[in-house]
Amino acid sequence: MYAIVKAVYETCPDSYVRPDHGRMIWDEVGRPGYGLYDRALGATYLNGLWEAIEKSSNER
Repeated sequence: MYAIVKAVYETCPDSYVRPDHGRMIWDEVGRPGYGLYDRALGATYLNGLWEAIEKSSNER
C-alpha cells in the first residue's frame, strides 16, 4: 500500500484518494461493504501514509 500511495504522491498528487469499501464494525448497520467506521479508519491510514511520504520527501 505504501508503494501505491507513493506512486500517487509522485505522479498525480492532486487526485482524490479514498477507501472504497469497508467492513461493518462496532455493531454498525448499513449496506454491506459500505461501513462508515471502517472506511473512516481506511482514510486515516491513507492520511498517515501520505504524511510519512511527504515527510520523507522533504528530508532529501
